[in-house]
Amino acid sequence: MSGGARGLLITYTGRVNGPAYIEIFKDALTDFIENAFGPGNPNWVYMQDNAPPHTSKFAMKWLKDKNINVMKWPPSSPDLNPIENLWDNIDKKLRYLKPTNVTQLEQMIHDLWNKVSCQECQSLVDSIPRRIRQCIKARGNSFSKC
Repeated sequence: MSGGARGLLITYTGRVNGPAYIEIFKDALTDFIENAFGPGNPNWVYMQDNAPPHTSKFAMKWLKDKNINVMKWPPSSPDLNPIENLWDNIDKKLRYLKPTNVTQLEQMIHDLWNKVSCQECQSLVDSIPRRIRQCIKARGNSFSKC
């Protein structure tokens, strides 16, 4: 997602390592970046957490080779990526819908993802400075995500 757009939702089952992580999204990510920001536009940054598959040598080399600007996060830092708030919103809706099996859950997640508006994405991205201020005020400790 970006401020004003959401990309393709990709469902994956299985274990994820660096090569699997890249394989999952390689075509979708490069297409999304080009569509959301325009070809050759450097005014964006890719946010991911410090999960081992994301920071593996394989993944970091692939991202660098594709000129994907990756935001650097300190280890054990709060995850301020707005996609986390978006997933929280989807999770709250799923609790109301109460899927009864994995197939139904997957379909509901895709349906909810497809209903995410550009305005919701923009609002979440716009909330980053406020959430950073909250994090600084809390000295990196837990705080209520809003």
